[in-house]
Amino acid sequence: MGIRKKITTGFLTLEFLLVFAGLVSLFELSRLSRNTQNVLDASTRNMTLSVQMLNALQDQNTALLGMVASGRGSVDSLYLDGRRRFDKALSEATVTVRDLTELDAVYSARETYYRLTDDYFYGKGRLKATPQWFSDIYENAYRELTTSVKEYMASSQNSLVMRASRLEDSAYRAITPSLISLFVVVLIVMVFFYMIDHYYISPTLKINQGLNGYIASRLPFKVDTELHDEIRVLKENIDKILVLLKGKRSE
Repeated sequence: MGIRKKITTGFLTLEFLLVFAGLVSLFELSRLSRNTQNVLDASTRNMTLSVQMLNALQDQNTALLGMVASGRGSVDSLYLDGRRRFDKALSEATVTVRDLTELDAVYSARETYYRLTDDYFYGKGRLKATPQWFSDIYENAYRELTTSVKEYMASSQNSLVMRASRLEDSAYRAITPSLISLFVVVLIVMVFFYMIDHYYISPTLKINQGLNGYIASRLPFKVDTELHDEIRVLKENIDKILVLLKGKRSE
């Protein structure tokens, strides 16, 4: 293989390694970007739904407190709207949540809360709707439901922390191919430099030094080359030229 082919092959190898490492890193970084965006979207969505449920519960609580204080028996529109918004937010959370068990406590507390309020509005439980009933029985159910929603919010944030940790591992995977390729490229460049210096630059310098010695002092042109390539051919052609020159002088 000639010098040109050897050098071209070496540079093409380096180029291939760099392009390959770049493509792998680009793929990993793109996937990391998508995963990061998904995590952020999921966190924002869970926080928004949790706040919506808490606000809806607050409206229901305010409406029920007003009905108990005034002694009204009809269902307040604020209460119905709050209940509708709470159920809607909970349904959306059920669709988007990764682990349905995170909402078990919310569903259980909601069942207890709705059973109690339905009993107040439509059953005999209305007779128990006294300030003491409101503070001792209703408040416990309301507090349990709000606590379960807050715990769901907290669990979502804990899940975010764990997913962020996995994203950190993905980031390391994204840069690992580039680091490995960089190390390999540096190693190849060092070997490439050694080979060019040892097999091409040094022999060329020796040939030039031998020619200078022959021209200046008629010293014998003796240069050894290790490879059978253009450098070897150049040295042999110089030997032939010098032999021809000696022959002409002899004549």
